[in-house]
Amino acid sequence: MKPLQIAVTGIGIISSIGRNKQEVFENMKQNQTGIDSIQSFDVSMFISKIGAEIKGYDPSEHFTPEEQQSLDRCAQYAIISIQEALEEANLQREHNKTIGLAFGTCNGGLNSLEHQKTLSNLDSHLTKNYPFFQQGDAVAKYFNLNGPVKTLNSACVASGNAIGFACDMLQHGYADVMIAGGSDSMSPSVYAGFNALKALNEKPCSPYSHHYGLSLGEGAAFLVLEPLEKAVARKAKIYSVIIGYGLSSDAYHETAPEPEGKGILRAVKMAVAQGGVDKERIGYINTHGTGTKANDPAELKGLQSFFGEQFYDIYVSSSKAYFGHNLGAAAAIEYATTLLALEKGLLPATIHFEKAREGCENAKLVTNEMQVHSPEYFLCNNSAFGGHNVSILSKNVFHSPQTPNLDGDSETTKQSDVVVCGFGTVHALANKSGKVLLSLINYSSQTTQLEFSLKEYKKDLYERRMNPLTQYSIGACDLALKNSLKSNDWSEDIGLVYGTSRGSLKSAEKYLGSILERGFENASGVYFPDMVLNSTAGKIAKKFRLKGFSSSHSSGGTDGIYAMLYGTTAIKSGKQQIILVGAGDEASDLSKEIDRALLLSESTYETAEGSTFLMLADEEIAKEQGLDIYAKVKGFGMSSNLENDIYQTIQKCVSQCLSDANLTLSEIDFILYHNNNVFDTEAFLQLKTDMGNIPIYTLNDMCGYMESNGSLFHTQVAVELLSLSEQKQKEVTRSLGWTRDRLNTGLILATSINGNCIAMAISK
Repeated sequence: MKPLQIAVTGIGIISSIGRNKQEVFENMKQNQTGIDSIQSFDVSMFISKIGAEIKGYDPSEHFTPEEQQSLDRCAQYAIISIQEALEEANLQREHNKTIGLAFGTCNGGLNSLEHQKTLSNLDSHLTKNYPFFQQGDAVAKYFNLNGPVKTLNSACVASGNAIGFACDMLQHGYADVMIAGGSDSMSPSVYAGFNALKALNEKPCSPYSHHYGLSLGEGAAFLVLEPLEKAVARKAKIYSVIIGYGLSSDAYHETAPEPEGKGILRAVKMAVAQGGVDKERIGYINTHGTGTKANDPAELKGLQSFFGEQFYDIYVSSSKAYFGHNLGAAAAIEYATTLLALEKGLLPATIHFEKAREGCENAKLVTNEMQVHSPEYFLCNNSAFGGHNVSILSKNVFHSPQTPNLDGDSETTKQSDVVVCGFGTVHALANKSGKVLLSLINYSSQTTQLEFSLKEYKKDLYERRMNPLTQYSIGACDLALKNSLKSNDWSEDIGLVYGTSRGSLKSAEKYLGSILERGFENASGVYFPDMVLNSTAGKIAKKFRLKGFSSSHSSGGTDGIYAMLYGTTAIKSGKQQIILVGAGDEASDLSKEIDRALLLSESTYETAEGSTFLMLADEEIAKEQGLDIYAKVKGFGMSSNLENDIYQTIQKCVSQCLSDANLTLSEIDFILYHNNNVFDTEAFLQLKTDMGNIPIYTLNDMCGYMESNGSLFHTQVAVELLSLSEQKQKEVTRSLGWTRDRLNTGLILATSINGNCIAMAISK
């Protein structure tokens, strides 16, 4: 596995115990908590009346009236913390420096929807701020970032997932600097959901202590990340060196952890394997530790399984008693505050602690006061609804005074080539085996209205009240597995990367509708778990026992290729040998309201539903296992909207992709472009003009516009084309009117609603 050498050179934070990192750390040292009576909404009807709010927050101190209108509270918190991190990092913004953003969130812009107290005839200005990807895109625009921009929606591991993704972007050369972290604001709808699950504590939470329950919080923390050698060369202050991270799925339950902690165990094993250090050198673990009855002992069991008897000599604590459970921002806030403590030779404590609950008695807990200790290496772990887990392994640079070792502690390994070994689509134009090319060739104005029932397709995969997005995605995943693996005996060794811009808005309608109809105190505990966008990925993992590398994200139109990118970098890094990548979309009344707010309703393309999955594998493993190889992934390019010029953004994206793939433009035989035909129409026309005789097509006039899945649908078509024999290719290209009979290499392009772009090159 290829090790990481990523330096943390800037930290920014805003939370219930401080508006900046100095305030936060000083309050931690004084054993202060931000958990107090909720002030921002009525909690009289709930089990608990407390939470960790940012008190006295006034957006006018930070933003103009116009900015306040265009930024949800989630994005506002992020901007404040990023500003602090960037000022500390003291980056020189050279013209050619690529800076990207990995943004983690659990709630996205939910406040902007809640304020309206209705789900129909919505205010477009507010509704535009709701989609999860809008938070990351708005922040990237605010700071004029030009690199990869991706929102991780994997619930309470989202910001840890974001840190991991950012590390991959740096390791594989897609950015010079990445800003990574997460943000979430307090939400009455989310508070009501945890109340419905009876997960809240009447007292300030104290993980591992005998009083059960969590305390919700809000805030943001972001890190400036850069390759270690560059940080050392510019003599930047370095807080830590990230050397490995792991992601996994419990594949067990929508809200409860696997009781033996096997999911967090797999994430820790992956992180430590990538870091290449002996586990005996790890001296501290900042745990997820929510305070709930199920989470705390399960997490400790998983850690004990990995470390054995050594576990009882490792200091362990959960920081949530300081500032509550910050959901999508939790991992970043807990990692950032761990670094602040380590800088002073201290470990964060679990405050409010009285006595250990059953199953937590033997851990070496840091309780009530910070512990003087300086571990050589440390772990920060988090878990989430949907079964996602993350573990980040870092080197404590304050353990010894010398400059961090540029060589790392592990040897580098040869990067793997990544191939496509299977595919499947659920869509109005797909056949029963999940293929779409033939329908497109014979296209004659068919409807894009999808009629698919997972219960009728395969009854044992269906569950009562399963939303359409999950049904489509499980169906497509099953087709991809059928078309690739000879058996399902090794599904536990397969990873999953899933893209969805909006999640299931039908489920959101039912949950939020339950509040509008019956009040917050009667919020539906049945539909609340589906409010997190990673719930679909969690259900897919559970159905197919996919327990490996696992992530879920949003990007507003580029989701499918971003899934391809993250799956590819995970395989190239040696984290996983086989990964399923997928994306999906469903239609709903709320989705139509969002389309109107984003102006997608003005597109000439019909809105469509569906899901596509592709199986990616290490080429050597694919050959060893006798898997069919349909295409090879060659390279990627990404760029956020440069100076509001989409065509310039596309040009940079294509140039980076060709360089990454070691190709020239003359070697590209065709381009398939997933566009929205609202903001990128002129760019599409200019692209067709400038590319000369290279055929450039969008399939959206036939298949309809699928925000999340469209780019992956285009990818499957390209894979089907490339896998044809030369004679079959000639027949297809002539029927399409293309000038090239033989197709060896294609380029897939996608632009988001906010003008961000991603490109991918694949070959025969």
